[in-house]
Amino acid sequence: MRIPKANVVAKRHSWLLAIVACCSVVNAQSILQGQNSVYNSAATTTGSVAFFDASMFALSPPPTNRNLCAVLNFILNPANTIIPPTGAVVDARGLNSTNTSLNCTSSPWSGITSPPASTILLPAATITTSAIWILPSNTRLIGEGDGVPLSGAVGTTIQASSSSFSGPLLQFGSSSICPGTPAVCSGISVEDLTLDGDGGTSVIGIQNQYSQNNTFVDHVGLYQILGTGLLVESGADGSGPYTNIRFDTGGDEATTTTECVSLNNLTSTQGVRGLSCLSATNDAPAAVLLDSSNTSIEDVRIVGFYDGIRIGANANARSNVLAHIIGDTSQNPLHPTPVNAIHIENAAHTVTDLSIMGVSNSGLMGTYTIQDDVTGPHLSDTSIAIYAIGETVPIASGGINGYTRYTTSPNVANWSAGTSSPSGGCTSATRGALYSCAGTYSTCCVGGSGCTASTAAALWVCGSGASWLAVD
Repeated sequence: MRIPKANVVAKRHSWLLAIVACCSVVNAQSILQGQNSVYNSAATTTGSVAFFDASMFALSPPPTNRNLCAVLNFILNPANTIIPPTGAVVDARGLNSTNTSLNCTSSPWSGITSPPASTILLPAATITTSAIWILPSNTRLIGEGDGVPLSGAVGTTIQASSSSFSGPLLQFGSSSICPGTPAVCSGISVEDLTLDGDGGTSVIGIQNQYSQNNTFVDHVGLYQILGTGLLVESGADGSGPYTNIRFDTGGDEATTTTECVSLNNLTSTQGVRGLSCLSATNDAPAAVLLDSSNTSIEDVRIVGFYDGIRIGANANARSNVLAHIIGDTSQNPLHPTPVNAIHIENAAHTVTDLSIMGVSNSGLMGTYTIQDDVTGPHLSDTSIAIYAIGETVPIASGGINGYTRYTTSPNVANWSAGTSSPSGGCTSATRGALYSCAGTYSTCCVGGSGCTASTAAALWVCGSGASWLAVD
């Protein structure tokens, strides 16, 4: 059946009118540079104030300083009235070596006194910087993966411009941009990227001294940093959690200043979870310095370093929890195990109420799973389920006689249980150990067979003669 020509012409005119109407609606609304086009409540298109494409500003900064950080600085600067004061997402994933330089000579927030809140999406590329990036409050920095160059996968890397770089690559807040006295920032986070120190001994990956609530780090690689990978200091109380962090010296020999994580003089944090610290040598004194209180450190693997986690070396450490700590060796035999997976210092600082659950070390000659300088034992057990230190114990004259302590290690005074009388495990090293007999009076016999209820004991102690003595 043939359609009359008049009808075809009419249909063409209707389509043309629809296209003209559509375009007139789009043009009737204001869509600013970099904005996405979205429908509003009136079913017309307008520019989104919540999302900006940074690649549309690649030619906006001065041509003599056209790099990724300068583009971001141009967008974030309130003087240019691009981002509303309420903040927005800045998508910089379209910035690359073809439309801008990836070599930053200044911070994206340099010279901005009141930057708006922002979520910045960084490209899958290596961005070099010769300047410290100081992140203001309510700033989220999100990359496209933390696998570069740790695994060879495509991701985002912020790299020091040279090994002579000094200070942090990323700094959370500062005394000048955080409000209040003392200065306190909040809402700063970094996710899914790698920080590369280029082998610099004075490089810090992330330093947080000012940002507290809603501040965290997740899936961040710390590569070739021979200074401190993550440094959280007094003033950042309540910050965290710091999760899924991989520290790797990249084959470079650690120095006496190399640290994976340092928690320094904090009253509390949201903790560290999912931490891997790899050093080519154990020349570095400690992978993790825990000199803070009310903090948990969980799911940690440490290769190299002299001490895995060192507690109370520089400040008081109270009410901390360590769980699932592994002092390990990698598949490369050149990578050494920690000498001490956990080292409890007996310096001029207080360590109390420490709970350790699930710690192991390789068990190689000369290594310890727990070195406790406070209560005495150096335990070389391959694994220890529980080790806990409580409060100090005063004696009658008012001095300090020791600590309360409990452990499941059979090589030091402990409290174990069974269903029959103890027959072994009492040595001079375990004097003071307790044993609970939870069987019947015939199996918990004190004097051999044929016991009665009056001659059985439920509690035993390892005495000075290295033999079990019935207590009750």
